[in-house]
Amino acid sequence: MPSGLWGIGLTTVLVAGGVLIFFGWDMESDSSDTLLAAAILLACFCGFLGQQGSSPGSDDVGPILLLGGLGLGAVIGVEPINQIFLIGLLAYAGFFLTRYLVASLQKTLALVHLSLALIVGVLVVFMEEDGDTVGRLFLSLTLIPLVPLHLPFLGIVRSSRESLGSVWLVVWLAAGLSQLQDLESMLHVKWMGMLPVMALVSAVYACLNAMGHHLPREGIAYGAVTLLALLWGMSETFPHMAEWGPSFGMAVALLMSALLCSYAFLHERFGAHNLTTLQGLGSGLPRFRGVFTFLISLIMLLPVLPVVGGFRNIPPHSPEAHSQFPVWLLLFTVWLSVSWIFTTMLHQTAFGKPRVDVPHRDLSSYEFWALFLLMGMASMCGILA
Repeated sequence: MPSGLWGIGLTTVLVAGGVLIFFGWDMESDSSDTLLAAAILLACFCGFLGQQGSSPGSDDVGPILLLGGLGLGAVIGVEPINQIFLIGLLAYAGFFLTRYLVASLQKTLALVHLSLALIVGVLVVFMEEDGDTVGRLFLSLTLIPLVPLHLPFLGIVRSSRESLGSVWLVVWLAAGLSQLQDLESMLHVKWMGMLPVMALVSAVYACLNAMGHHLPREGIAYGAVTLLALLWGMSETFPHMAEWGPSFGMAVALLMSALLCSYAFLHERFGAHNLTTLQGLGSGLPRFRGVFTFLISLIMLLPVLPVVGGFRNIPPHSPEAHSQFPVWLLLFTVWLSVSWIFTTMLHQTAFGKPRVDVPHRDLSSYEFWALFLLMGMASMCGILA
């Protein structure tokens, strides 16, 4: 990346971070919004940091800054400004898919879905309270993807270069997680009892698709959908999802972002590849193998976080504490699925048969720190969940 563009991108993110710390950091009020904003800024910062020396990286400066601005506006903006930024994010997603996603039935369905989400987003600004809540629920199910509303999310991750996709993923999920506070009263309505069943179906469908894909981006996107099913599935059993949901969702987003960055670094070295044609890289990239192994280990701990956060918010002797079979079934399914998906990815990437016929260049300091920072903030979100 040309040093001037790289410096502009980093400086912009650092200045925005300084403004957030100076004016907006308040752990007592709206701490979840502050956490989401910090995660967006960190994703942008690491997106730039990991691109130092990357040949196509200069093309991503504008999109990353635009995504960061739209995400921050959607997360920390006041009503109705935040809704306008969210509409802008959905419109940019539609433009992005139109330009970069190859023509297919999935592209058509994703664009139709985004068009409907745009209409709902505009109507939410003018709706009464009840209609507003229903509209926000639809937007939340789109941004925190639950099958069959996952196609825009899948298309964005699939059509992005991994480094840009890592920023998209964090911004997309942060925009959805910021809606949870407004949905708190609706998540315990009687008909919302179908959410655990929908979440279980979503998790099974997503994990089966992840197991069937050999392309890293598709596997990561479906793995994220599998993990996020826990957030929706536990919303009825564990109250106060607006307290533990954003921390869990951001832990998922940041670790998936780090995983996309890891494959972006491999793409820079070896070009496009799938999980079956380029294995055994750990022997020539020991620093990458160590970081990647630790990253996968953190991902496999993710299913524990919503359970810990949920139990922490259940009042003593609450009747809700005795009706947890659907939760344990969902947790068991997701944990087994995630363990299979990501340990297979780890083995095929770093611990397969050693390759001696490809040049090896281990992680640079910039790349190492980009992954370390993402994993560090994800661990902090796990503690807060």
